[in-house]
Amino acid sequence: MMIKIIRYPLTRLILGIALLLGFVFAAGGAGGLVADNLAIENSTAIAALDAGFAIFAACLSYWVLVRLIEGRAVTELSARYAVPELFIGMLIGASFISSVMGVLYLAGFFEINGVRSVDVLVAPLIAAIATGFIEEIALRGVIFRIIEEWLGTWISLLFSAALFGALHLGNDNATLVAALAIALEAGILLAAVYMVTRRLWVVIGLHAGWNFTLGGVYGGAVSGFEQEGLLDATIAGPELITGGAFGVEASVVTIVIGLALALFFLFRAGQKNRFIAAPWRRAK
Repeated sequence: MMIKIIRYPLTRLILGIALLLGFVFAAGGAGGLVADNLAIENSTAIAALDAGFAIFAACLSYWVLVRLIEGRAVTELSARYAVPELFIGMLIGASFISSVMGVLYLAGFFEINGVRSVDVLVAPLIAAIATGFIEEIALRGVIFRIIEEWLGTWISLLFSAALFGALHLGNDNATLVAALAIALEAGILLAAVYMVTRRLWVVIGLHAGWNFTLGGVYGGAVSGFEQEGLLDATIAGPELITGGAFGVEASVVTIVIGLALALFFLFRAGQKNRFIAAPWRRAK
């Protein structure tokens, strides 16, 4: 009886998020202690150490949820697929953002003024990788996956995308339009990509590649937060096209390209029979 309660979808959902938050919070403290004990003062080294601890903690929390609570192999983080699928994901994310910036450049809304030292790439890369791991394990690994098993693909897709957008409302310069844009262009896309492989590596890479390319390379705001990138560039023009103060993630260009990619991956997921029916439509 107790096992049945623990493995009930809502219980696993709560436990999964609680484990992730608890482990990552503890990792933050552990990283600080290690940095102090080793007398590390370099800010980049400290950021890399903190990111490493946070990534390990997020993966460990997912292992505890899946292996110990759900009682199965952690196929979503199968090590044999890690390197190639992370690379593929980062390539997709970088290509996506580059296509958006390419459209803005050709339309005259993105101007490159110069190039900075490659040293500026390090901090955005560290932040992007850590964010990719933590957010994708939480949003796609725990929330989307468990709700999908429980209520079916479409309900989970809509809920997780809406939640992903809503979570950005607290960011700098965020608006309801920006949150809706994130939900449409990223929330749906990331869930669709996860459905195709049923592993987290590609979506982690896509998320990281997206953030790194946008902020680290093009110097655009990432989810409202300004960053200094490799390119000293200016983005100016109608808010509908450029995304305004929130950044190009609120641009109609990003929404259109993101939705087009999402539809492609949903189609591929359908070809692979990855959709899960709602419980009232499942065969008895």
